[in-house]
Amino acid sequence: MIKRPFLFILFLISASAQSAIFGDGNPDNGIEDQRQTAPKQLLNFVGTIFCDGGLRGTATHIQTTAYKDRSIIVTAAHVLFDRKTGAPFKQCSYRPENRRLSGISFAAISKHQYQPFLKNKIRQSETDIVFVALQKRAYQKTLKLALPENAIGSNLQLLGYNADSQEISLSDNCMGFKSEFFISTQLLLHNCDALSGASGGPIIKAAEYENDMAIIAVHGGTLFNADSAIAGAEANPDQWINQARKVDKALLSQLELFLSYLAKDFPSQK
Repeated sequence: MIKRPFLFILFLISASAQSAIFGDGNPDNGIEDQRQTAPKQLLNFVGTIFCDGGLRGTATHIQTTAYKDRSIIVTAAHVLFDRKTGAPFKQCSYRPENRRLSGISFAAISKHQYQPFLKNKIRQSETDIVFVALQKRAYQKTLKLALPENAIGSNLQLLGYNADSQEISLSDNCMGFKSEFFISTQLLLHNCDALSGASGGPIIKAAEYENDMAIIAVHGGTLFNADSAIAGAEANPDQWINQARKVDKALLSQLELFLSYLAKDFPSQK
């Protein structure tokens, strides 16, 4: 009981890193980046977010039943804000499969509570998710949203943009963690390798069949309680760990409200 307030204060003055690449803690054998080129069957679900002249993050084309005239994507809310000023970007588009000449402009963004400069990084991470309606349909496959059952220790996958290779990568064979320090029922802590461009990418629980695949969380960044961490260090859920916003009932309700708004204010194009 004595330590908890101190830890909470330490957390408040800590910052969240963009994202982390983990390893076994041995600097002599490199940082062991597990990212690889995303296979076509997975690449077809995702794309990148391009705002005000720069690539800002990753997004997923999601499956919906109530609104079919425009595509809906999900991403991390922070990718829509300038990191230095906290101001929202003025013009954004979605690039299916990161195809530069196929960008589709945003039509509407769902309401959210994300605050760029919020000091409580747990709360900030919990609100770091947003739905976007596009101006027209993106002709690619969709992934459904699903409540995660038990992701702790499960075989997870993260799809996210990789600036090093300038492509969308797959981080495979990663898992969820439980933390005694970063406590939140809305966050999935994981060790999928990622850097800043992967923000907004989907966390998928590995499945044998495509129809069984679903988004269980949306990657946001890294939480840590120290001033710095060595690249390639082992993931430690009480010191530094990647985090993603879980799909939960509240998030599914947020999507339904957004779809209702679209049906009312954006009449059918047919």
